[in-house]
Amino acid sequence: MASNPIFRPAILALCGLALLAAPAAAGPTEVKAFFREGQTFVTWKERIGMDSYRVYRHTAPVTAANLDKARMIAQVPAGSSRFQEMWTADGKGTLTPKQGSSDAVAGRIIPRLVIQSVKEGGEAQMLPEHAGLLVWTVKETTPAEYHYAVTAVAGGKEDRAVGAANMAGPVREVTQPIGAVRYYVEMGKARQNDEKLVPVRDWYIMWMDVEQWNTGYVGCAFPFAITRGSFKDGGNAPSAHLDGIGTMSVFTAGYTNYGCGDFSRNGAPTWYFGYGEHASHERNRDGKKGKYKFKDTIRNYVQYRILQTVLWARRKYNITDPRFIINGNSMGASGAIGFALQYPKFVTAIWSNEGLVDYDYVLRKEGDPEPMWWTSIWGNYGHPEMKNPVKFLAFGDPRMDWVCKWDGANVYDIRNAAWFLAQNVAEDFPLLVIGHCFQDGSIPYYSQAAPFEKYIRDSRHCFSYTVVKGGHGWGSAWGNGRMTPLVNWNESRPGFSNVPPITGWRYNKEDPTSRTYMYQVAWGVKAKPIGGQAIAETADSWALPIIHEAREGQEKDYAVDITPRNLQTMKVKAGEKFAYEIKTLDGATVEKAGEITADKHNLLLIPQVPIRRSGALVTVNRKTD
Repeated sequence: MASNPIFRPAILALCGLALLAAPAAAGPTEVKAFFREGQTFVTWKERIGMDSYRVYRHTAPVTAANLDKARMIAQVPAGSSRFQEMWTADGKGTLTPKQGSSDAVAGRIIPRLVIQSVKEGGEAQMLPEHAGLLVWTVKETTPAEYHYAVTAVAGGKEDRAVGAANMAGPVREVTQPIGAVRYYVEMGKARQNDEKLVPVRDWYIMWMDVEQWNTGYVGCAFPFAITRGSFKDGGNAPSAHLDGIGTMSVFTAGYTNYGCGDFSRNGAPTWYFGYGEHASHERNRDGKKGKYKFKDTIRNYVQYRILQTVLWARRKYNITDPRFIINGNSMGASGAIGFALQYPKFVTAIWSNEGLVDYDYVLRKEGDPEPMWWTSIWGNYGHPEMKNPVKFLAFGDPRMDWVCKWDGANVYDIRNAAWFLAQNVAEDFPLLVIGHCFQDGSIPYYSQAAPFEKYIRDSRHCFSYTVVKGGHGWGSAWGNGRMTPLVNWNESRPGFSNVPPITGWRYNKEDPTSRTYMYQVAWGVKAKPIGGQAIAETADSWALPIIHEAREGQEKDYAVDITPRNLQTMKVKAGEKFAYEIKTLDGATVEKAGEITADKHNLLLIPQVPIRRSGALVTVNRKTD
C-alpha cells in the first residue's frame, strides 16, 4: 500500500535506542467481514493517528481502480470498537455502579464491543482497543455476494490505496430480522433464600441501522437484558417495566425485561418519544427563561430500539403473542403511555403510575412560568412554539407502522394523550390503566390529571382511571390491576364512556377525596370468566359479562355506556343496525332492550349498562331486516 506523505515518520523506542522508522502505510489492515442475522460485521485494525475510516461496499472485489464505483456506506470515526454507552458523558471513564451495588452490576459494564456471543460460563471477548467496527444492516431482499474495503482519513485526506490487507469478501447477504450478541451472563439467586448462584439474566448487544440512526444522540450499539425466569420457549410474552430517572439499562431492576431501563446517563430515558438535534449542538436560549429553541425533526429513536429488543425476544423464545404489557412509574409511566398511543396494535395493556399525559404543559405550580421538565422536554423536542415535527422510523410491520401517517405532526400533539386519543376514536387502544395524584408536584394535577380526567371518562376507550390524594411516589396512584394481566390481544374488550366518578376505597378505608373511574370493574375473558362466561363473539353478535368487584357497601352500583372494542370476528360498518339487550348475569332475564346504529367511526354504543356487584350480561346482534 502506498504511503501517505502527510504523516510524519514515527519515532520508535527500541532497546533503549531511538530509531527513525520509515513512513508506515496509512491505511487499516486485517480487514474482515462476516454476515449474521441481517447484518454484516466489518472489522479492521486501526492505524495510529487516523481520524476516521471509510467503508466501501461493492458487488465485485474492491480495488483502487474501481473504488469510485464502489459505494461508500459509512465514514466511521477512530475508536469505533469502544462501547460508547458504557462510558460517562465526558468519555473519560466507564460507568460506575452505585455504592452497595452487587458485583453483577460491574460485570454488565464493558469498555469495548463484543461481536461473538459469550458461551455459558465463559467471558466475553471484547474487540481489541484499536479495532475498528462497522455493523451494516442489509436491505437487499435477494441473496447476493458483496465485497468490502476500508480506507483511512486524516486531516481530511483519504488514503485510497486498496490491497489484500484492507479488503474483504465475498460475503453472502440478504435482509433478515436483526440479531443480538450475548456479552454477559449475570449470576444470582433463583430465590431469596437460596445459597447457590445460578444464571438469572443474559445481557446482549444489539446494533441499529446506521443509515437511519442519529449516532450522536443515541448509539447504534446498545445493551439490553433478558430475565431468564420471565421467558419460556413458546410461552407468553412477559411484561416490560420502564424504569425512572437516574438509571441506565445496565442498572435496571431485576424484573425489567427487554432491557427497558432509563439510559439517561448516556442516551435517552424511556419517557421520551425521541430526539431532535445532536446532543452537542448549542441551542439558542431565550434570555433567562432557558427556553430551548431549534428547528428539527423528532424521531422515535427511544421507542424504536426498545421495540426491536421485544421483537428479537419473540423470535428467540418462539413467542407467538404479538403484543405485550408495559408498566412504569413517573417517567416510566410516561413512556408506557407513549407506547400505548403510538403502538396500539402491539401493546395489550399498560399500568401508568403518575405519568405525563401532556408534555406541552408541565409547571411546578400554577402560575409558575418555568416548566418542571423544561431541561429534558424542551431540550429534546424544542420549545412548544417551534412545533417541531415528528417522523416515525418504520419497522416494516403494518401492526406498528400505522402511526407513520402522523409523520409531520407536531411532537407536542403526539405527546398529548387526550388529543391523540380523540383524533383516533376509531382505533382500538390497549387497556389504559392510569392513575394520578392531587399533590403530585412533579406531574401536577391541574395541568396533567385534570384535562385527562375530563377526557378519559367519556373517551369510549378501554380504561381504568383514578385520581387520589397523595404525592409523587411509587404506588401513590391507584391502578386497577385486576384486568391488566388477563386481557388478550386476540379477544375483544369493552370501551367506556359517560362514566361517573366514584369515591374510592383502599385497604378497607374510604377516601372521600378520591375519584375513580372503572376502578373495580372486571369483565369475563378466557383466562378468567365471570359466572362461567367469557366474552362471546361471532360474525354477527357480541356478548359481554361485566361486574364490579367492590366489597359490599364499598361501591355503589352505577351505569356507563359501552362500546365493543378490539373486535376479532364481528365487523361493523357505519349505518348498520343492531339490537341490544341488557340481562341479568345468568342471561335469564332481559332488563332492557333496544336498537343502536353504528356511527361514522364504525362503532356501536350500548347505553346505560349497569356496573353492579350482581353483574350484567350485555348482548348485541346484527339486524338483517
